[in-house]
Amino acid sequence: MSHLKARLFALVIILVFVGSTYYNWQHLLDEGRYSLKLATFSPLGVLAGSFLLLFPEKGGKPETTKDKIIAMLVFGIGLVVGLFNLYLMDPGFFGK
Repeated sequence: MSHLKARLFALVIILVFVGSTYYNWQHLLDEGRYSLKLATFSPLGVLAGSFLLLFPEKGGKPETTKDKIIAMLVFGIGLVVGLFNLYLMDPGFFGK
């Protein structure tokens, strides 16, 4: 019960970023255009929200070196997933 607010906030983050990813894909499929920022950062938001949902005690500013490394790993993996999403949306963006 002590982490209820963090978990609810994580669910809101996940829903918002899943919705923005869906909107961006629909925009691409309907109009042939997409938002570069949404394509890259929406998957990062979903991953960060999922991390906060699973580990609500890790929310907030990282204090220890271990927490800082974990935060950077989540951010890095999220960016890689975002770039993969961008590649799926527009392979020509990467020079093909």
